[in-house]
Amino acid sequence: MADTAAHLIDNVFPVVSVRQWVLSLPFALRYRVAYDSRLMGDVLNVFSRAVLGSLRRRARESMGLRSSQSGAVTFIQRFGDALNCNVHFHMLALDGVYALGANERPEFHELLAPEDEEIVELTTIIGTRIQSLIDRRGLGATENSEEVNALSRDEPGLAALYASSVRGRIGVGSNTGHRVARLGDQIDGDSLDVLQSPRCATVSCNLNDNLAGNEP
Repeated sequence: MADTAAHLIDNVFPVVSVRQWVLSLPFALRYRVAYDSRLMGDVLNVFSRAVLGSLRRRARESMGLRSSQSGAVTFIQRFGDALNCNVHFHMLALDGVYALGANERPEFHELLAPEDEEIVELTTIIGTRIQSLIDRRGLGATENSEEVNALSRDEPGLAALYASSVRGRIGVGSNTGHRVARLGDQIDGDSLDVLQSPRCATVSCNLNDNLAGNEP
């Protein structure tokens, strides 16, 4: 990881401001993307396009830049703080855009930090696009779970372990189904009241929850 960070600093990121964006997913979608790499890539594409599009839009509205580009690197993290199955995305995006200057060379234009209302708007856009993706893939709440849950059909044991891990429950042994005990500070985003945090927002997703097992 240290080598990757050094490579990004030395060879990838320019010397400009960078902001981290994090996308967390509902339980049922975490379960699905944990083994469906195509769906994971599609969700990442929605996230990336929405964030970079938002940067260009804000640059156009605040600076009058009609044509601009930004850039980002995203890390896919598969686990939460308790090593539970929690696929989520950490994006490091340039905190601004590049546009051609007077000398026809790209110049960086830093943007102000987004307001809470802008984060809510962006989150809603991402949620809406992911919902459309889910519907196109036939993973909506009205679909037959037996037809869309390929892992449960082909590897029922692994599916049960995934489902338990996603929900933070013990998957094997005498305590199967019980919640995993946690000690110390709660740093997992699932345990925080994100609505009270600045620049955080959440939206619902109409997904077939049976994808993550039959447990309520």
